[in-house]
Amino acid sequence: MRLSATVIQSAEQRTDPLGRREIDLRSLAVPAIEHLAVTRDQFDVVDLSNNHLSRLENFPKLERLETLYLGGNGISYVDGRNLRRNCPGLREVILTGNGVKGWNVIGELGLGCPKLEYLSLSGNPVTRRQHYRLYTIHKLPTLKVLDFQKVKQSERERAQRLASSAAGAAMEADAKLEARAAAEASVAVSTNDGAHVAANGENGGANTFEPGEGKSAEESFATQFTAEEKAQIREMVANAASAEEIDRIEGMVKRGIFPGKSEATNGGSVHPPPPEGEGDSGDAKRQRTE
Repeated sequence: MRLSATVIQSAEQRTDPLGRREIDLRSLAVPAIEHLAVTRDQFDVVDLSNNHLSRLENFPKLERLETLYLGGNGISYVDGRNLRRNCPGLREVILTGNGVKGWNVIGELGLGCPKLEYLSLSGNPVTRRQHYRLYTIHKLPTLKVLDFQKVKQSERERAQRLASSAAGAAMEADAKLEARAAAEASVAVSTNDGAHVAANGENGGANTFEPGEGKSAEESFATQFTAEEKAQIREMVANAASAEEIDRIEGMVKRGIFPGKSEATNGGSVHPPPPEGEGDSGDAKRQRTE
């Protein structure tokens, strides 16, 4: 199930025992984070546990957000820049039982969550790596609790010594290699998805298009827009103020029309009404002026 604007608006909302506003989006088989802009930044807690997420990304501006519950997904990628830019107030992230393997993901969490105090990575492959706890404490110096255990001052000191040692330098080198591999894999997935969509389109896979014939918004988005236009469309969706606005944007994308332009300039059949009197006959014009 997609995390559509309608799904978000119909989700349960409540006040948790700490008095925080929470929205429940758990156990919906959601594959990707999208459309959270329709929450209008009204929640302190977003619960996305037990879905099918593999990437922590695509957050709109949610300055009120403090806590993310993400346990029981398959998350292995984190976009730190997106989190830092749009969710600067994050203090608690629960990633129990996900697919985090690399040091680079911990580095992205450190980049994206400069105020993080509570983090759980229990049940992730990365926790089985040597020096995992000390490395995480070093990368996230504001942490108070890691994997439900309080961070001690002695651990902070040991983490600092590790970072300045040869072993720490080797871990940083590994993190850079893992980040490069993750970036290359992400590009490969995007390229393969686009090629698959084009190859399975109509007209024997030829990349031709007429407005109105797209099979889905995802197909049109993958094949009909430049990288710059895709970035602008993502920004429009992230900043949309209502479900209706998101539906309008998706409808235009599905028809191959860039939302920043009118349908008429994109080959559509909708035209703005002519100025008053422009469509009248010459006799009618003369009658009005007499």
